[in-house]
Amino acid sequence: MNRKTIWCFLCFFLVFLKTDASQLSLRVYGGMSWADGGDLNKNLSGWKNYFSDRYRNPYSFEYDVEELHRFWESGAEITYLLFSRFRVGLGFEFLVGTTEGEMSSSLELENNYFNSSDDFGTIFLEERSLQRPRYRLKALPVTLTFYYSIPFGGKGNIFIGCGGGYYSGKLKYKEDYQYNFDSRDENTLSGSLSSFVDQYSTSGIYSEESTCKTLGLHVRGGLELKIYKDLHFVFEVLGRRVNFNNWRGIKKDEYSWNHTWGFWGSSTDAGSVEESVEGKLWMVEYQSDETGKSYSRFVFSEEKPLYSSYLEARPAKISLNGVSLRIGIKVSF
Repeated sequence: MNRKTIWCFLCFFLVFLKTDASQLSLRVYGGMSWADGGDLNKNLSGWKNYFSDRYRNPYSFEYDVEELHRFWESGAEITYLLFSRFRVGLGFEFLVGTTEGEMSSSLELENNYFNSSDDFGTIFLEERSLQRPRYRLKALPVTLTFYYSIPFGGKGNIFIGCGGGYYSGKLKYKEDYQYNFDSRDENTLSGSLSSFVDQYSTSGIYSEESTCKTLGLHVRGGLELKIYKDLHFVFEVLGRRVNFNNWRGIKKDEYSWNHTWGFWGSSTDAGSVEESVEGKLWMVEYQSDETGKSYSRFVFSEEKPLYSSYLEARPAKISLNGVSLRIGIKVSF
């Protein structure tokens, strides 16, 4: 959120309401939330299904990346007493969730061929890949909430509230990857042995960083238990509806490669590449020729990706729709 918007919120409390110190309270809290995740988890599920469907001899595919549903959160809120049971609160929050793991594939083939007693040989083929993806989704909400409290027995209050917030979201994706391809044709021709080699390897780091801003709604309710005078222990449940629909940012790819080929590996070449492109995060339905099925998948592209293998492409939608459980301390002034 920009500074101008934050100052408007603060002026609402400090000027318009003409606050008296006795009417203010401060609450700090932390907790955990469960969120749907939207297209982010559809993308993770799509990769998992793709690797599962590709696991067929002679291919071996392994996938170990969990969907992202759990988020840690913390925050602080200043509330102002409007009437005897009505309060309004300005809150600043922080939510973060991370998931990471490994994706790997391997292929090993050995094929003997026989053209004649003077022309025969064996082709050896080995192909391996390893990817270590990591997703980190972070949100910084500034919220405004209206509360209604019901005191009970002098021990505290039951409260309910509703309101909205301005959410600034950031999605970071980072992937360390390795790929190795090794093909050898060992041929015997007229009693003479030759070996044609084709070897290629690459390793690097691929990353994406996208941001998005949106408005959201929430409802909350809980219990305030008096500990001592103006000090309360707070337990709260919050339901949130937040959808990010326009992710923009930058992707980077830094990698090095080596290529060896020719009879007995007589030719070699190597290099390194650094690429950086601005663009937008898209959700596509990828049609696989290998499995004959379609899979949800993220694609980062400057323009809407239009390829024959994509059945559908639209802006990615990531949601924080879900429920939070929080505990905290409230101090009244």
